[in-house]
Amino acid sequence: MFHRWCLGLTLGAALVAGQPVPARTQAWVLALDERGGVVTDLKAEDFKVRVDGKARPVVQVKTPAQTAEAPQSWILVFEPIRDTGHRTTAFLAAADFLTKVPLGDRVLIVARGKDSLESLMPGLSVNRARWAEAMAKVPDLLPESLVGTPKETLQGAGFKADFTDVPDGDAGQEALNAMLARFRGGAPGWARGTVDQRGVNVLDRLNLNNPSFVTGMLATIGRESKALESILDLAAAVPGQKHLVVFSRCEMDDMTHPMVKRAMTQSFRRERGDAGGPAESATLATRDMTLLQASLKAKAASTGVTVYSVAGAGQNVMGHVGSVAPATGGYAFPLSDGVEARFGQGIQMFGSRYLLQWTEDSVPEKALPLDIDITRKGVKLLVQTLR
Repeated sequence: MFHRWCLGLTLGAALVAGQPVPARTQAWVLALDERGGVVTDLKAEDFKVRVDGKARPVVQVKTPAQTAEAPQSWILVFEPIRDTGHRTTAFLAAADFLTKVPLGDRVLIVARGKDSLESLMPGLSVNRARWAEAMAKVPDLLPESLVGTPKETLQGAGFKADFTDVPDGDAGQEALNAMLARFRGGAPGWARGTVDQRGVNVLDRLNLNNPSFVTGMLATIGRESKALESILDLAAAVPGQKHLVVFSRCEMDDMTHPMVKRAMTQSFRRERGDAGGPAESATLATRDMTLLQASLKAKAASTGVTVYSVAGAGQNVMGHVGSVAPATGGYAFPLSDGVEARFGQGIQMFGSRYLLQWTEDSVPEKALPLDIDITRKGVKLLVQTLR
């Protein structure tokens, strides 16, 4: 287990004392060089902040070294995953990730149950054996599709903001390592799920010929998305960096597939008396999913949570949350071979962010476009695009 990366500097007293700056006037910024390494020596004058096109003065910048020792919060959310192979990949990536979480950081594990998203622990925990116990339940609990009628808030053990437990040191780390070893050495089919049939494209799977089915599925996805947003609301009051990681491969990812958008302009055979067809269904799906993604981006910005996704099939097929993640300053990982190593190694960078704070004359209620640039050449910023 590695400890939090830092340059030997300690967390300043100002970081732990005093009132936190409202999330809407601050942003966590990840700076990378051309090789993908973390840039650690930027100063306030290196950043330019614009809100709704208007320049805002930067008042303070805390470097990754200054924020390195502050506890961070990681919320892993498992939405339904169909295919056995994809489930296996997702569970291994998550289990490996947990073994690498730095000491002192907190974890909450949430999984889709029979009807709704369920918390598998009472709140953010530092007890690694508790993480291992919760993660071990996910393969049997997680359905293959968005079954049931989701409730719009987090179910299960819920979320207690004042929940605390105690670290369990080496024993907890051993429990995580043992859980990962069980997953890696599991018998065929241990991850459950059904092997996807080859040759079934996303349009056939979504049954776009049946507008009533599509309308009902969009209603289910809408409730599921509200439940996901409720987790962001619960995490809003948690201090420090907050990360939400969504593992998924289900209908809400299919609805954002590029083939659905292309189907809006395709010609299909119409039947007399039908209630619409694939083009109409695709138009409805694209509209609703775009609205849901905009809502999720705005919620992440207002709550100060960085969102990540392990879901899509590649650069152009990122899934529902994967299409949102970059706009929050996060990453979208395809759910494919090799993601276990890439995702697990990524934790070394995820938390190495600058805390950038600026002033505004007033704080409007609605989300506004946020543009943060860097004056230094060869540096790429990953940052939210709304405030």
